[in-house]
Amino acid sequence: MRSTFDRPCHRLRARLVRPPRSRRVDDAGREPSRHAAVRRSGAPPPSAGAALCSRIGGARVLMTARATRKGPTTGGEESLGADVTAAYGALFFTLVAGNAPGLPGNILSPMPYFAALATCSIVIGSKRGLRNTEVEMISLKQGATAPIFLSFSLVGLYTLQRLDISLESFINGYFTILESVAGVTSLWPLHQAAAAKSGVLGKPVGTIDLSWISLESGETLPKEYGVKAGSVLLVLGCVALAVADRYGGENFTLNNLEACFIVTTWLELLGVNSFKTAVILLFGLLFYDVTWVFGSPKILELASRLLGGAGDFMPKNGSVMADVAMSPMLSTPTKFLFPRASALASSSSSSGFDFSLLGLGDVLVPGLLIGLLLRFDEQGSKEQNYFSSALAAYCIGLLVSFAASIVSSQGQPALLYLVPLTVGTAVFTAFKGSEFGDLWDYKASSKK
Repeated sequence: MRSTFDRPCHRLRARLVRPPRSRRVDDAGREPSRHAAVRRSGAPPPSAGAALCSRIGGARVLMTARATRKGPTTGGEESLGADVTAAYGALFFTLVAGNAPGLPGNILSPMPYFAALATCSIVIGSKRGLRNTEVEMISLKQGATAPIFLSFSLVGLYTLQRLDISLESFINGYFTILESVAGVTSLWPLHQAAAAKSGVLGKPVGTIDLSWISLESGETLPKEYGVKAGSVLLVLGCVALAVADRYGGENFTLNNLEACFIVTTWLELLGVNSFKTAVILLFGLLFYDVTWVFGSPKILELASRLLGGAGDFMPKNGSVMADVAMSPMLSTPTKFLFPRASALASSSSSSGFDFSLLGLGDVLVPGLLIGLLLRFDEQGSKEQNYFSSALAAYCIGLLVSFAASIVSSQGQPALLYLVPLTVGTAVFTAFKGSEFGDLWDYKASSKK
């Protein structure tokens, strides 16, 4: 059985080989009402053969089959939109600007740097998720149980790290594939826009046989499918970036680029099915975050006494969360990094870890709520500013969490500040517009 967090990858494979669907209209030629519930399709899941083939095809299937889902539009196969284009530009500018002389090591630099990367990633992922016809929705039950499963996972990783059990080869291989696919998925709209304007990038360079991939309808993809030069360059470039990140030594800018790819891809493919689910998920993960940052020493001390241990299993960096995040075993793009100020690095109890960090969970989890609010805005809210208000609240919460970290000289659970501010802003906006009932009862659908 697939876990909740395996499903976006499954959904990505399924959407690559699914034929395009027509938009539903009523007898008058109009789309259904904005707040009308959308029934789920009764179509069977993709066949095992299609899933297996899409795994084997990997980036090659992503490179070719995804384009078959979309018809041509003005200016390219997929119009980016001014806001998404601006977000891409701001993201790349921030990554480059982070290396400017005087910024690395500055005590105040991580706050705007992380806020810019996180905000741009959320905007790109949410906007693209809005246009995605196949989003895997987290249910109320899944949202409620997520903190429990994540706690087991965290303790398992902490145990492996403390017992010096090396999984380096497996982790490097896994993240090489993940980063390559996430990179291609994230940069695909930019590639489409460039290929539409450049004769060289849009020029076919050969064909591949995709007839071995079966669609749900029983049909197969073409035996001779044209491959464009830009698609080949995109795939090769993303694979090269992933390999460089995994095997080319530590580079915080490259790590952060790959982390942005992962965030935008997951926010495009994953969502929450209702505001109720979002609230339960966010506050459950807030409790999880606070427990394993502030409460883990006491939990491990109690466990050590019960098991008759000598206390050598206690966290070295103040908490289980910090030990796992700073572990060389997990030197992966699961967090944003920025060179730590020399004064903080020298006084830190962590050995050999000279970076400030922001976990991707602190971006993805609030990003799920912000993406839901964007859907609510687009489907007929009165206020029409839930998305922008929650995004602003997220930035404020991020800055407050870093300020608290500097003042207390201790790592802070960012969700402690992010969750109340983003959820509270959404609730305030709803009451202001006299539509809290609509927001609370709102159901998002994975299919449009």
